Amino acid sequence: MAAEFWATARNMQRQAADDKALDADMILVAQATESSLGSAIIATTNVKHLSLFATARLWRDIATEDNI
Repeated sequence: MAAEFWATARNMQRQAADDKALDADMILVAQATESSLGSAIIATTNVKHLSLFATARLWRDIATEDNI
């Protein structure tokens, strides 16, 4: 799945890493998608690239039970 996301991002000219680099963002998105059936929110500072394929929010903007 990460390879499919990688290829799609490149076809959209929205790659997050150099062509010769392992794109860890796409691996993370694939893991989040597979592990939670798409309901995960990825806490990150890299919303731009991750939100192409999964729900991603700035980590400081995600409410927790402690600060609701």
